[in-house]
Amino acid sequence: MSSDDDQPEQEPPAGRQTQHLHITVSACPDGMEKDVVRAARTALTSQGFERGELEIAVVGDAEMRRQHEAWMGDAATTDVLSFDLREKPRKGRVEGQLIVCVSVARRRARARRTDWRGELLLYVVHGCLHLCGMDDQQEEDAAAMHAVEDKLLSRMGWGPVFSRRAGGRKTGVRR
Repeated sequence: MSSDDDQPEQEPPAGRQTQHLHITVSACPDGMEKDVVRAARTALTSQGFERGELEIAVVGDAEMRRQHEAWMGDAATTDVLSFDLREKPRKGRVEGQLIVCVSVARRRARARRTDWRGELLLYVVHGCLHLCGMDDQQEEDAAAMHAVEDKLLSRMGWGPVFSRRAGGRKTGVRR
């Protein structure tokens, strides 16, 4: 007899795909875990990703600087890092990690006199959209991505967080 943990994951038969999306969050401040999970689930499912696993780590400046340096070669802090861990893309399935910086969210929100929680959720949605294949390197792609972010955050009751930034002006491309 062997346990389920010993069995390799198998794809369900065609037409019987499971709809399981497992999202874990670590070090989330001020009771934000449910909102972070909801933001991630909303972003992923809006793009047809309804299965898989996502780990989200909420970190401060020092850890974000370490991670940004290690993975991107940039020692500055940033708002979000996204890691697609799939060996090969599979339709509707995500395997990834996000690192979001609560310190950046608090600073940016304070500077605009807005709620830091909405800013943090923007980073979660943004990172998830990257995992879904969206890109913001070109201005046109960035505009489309930010419109989706605002639509999803509005649907969640937070309003258009990105377009409120700096009076609606683009404040820099996030990666």
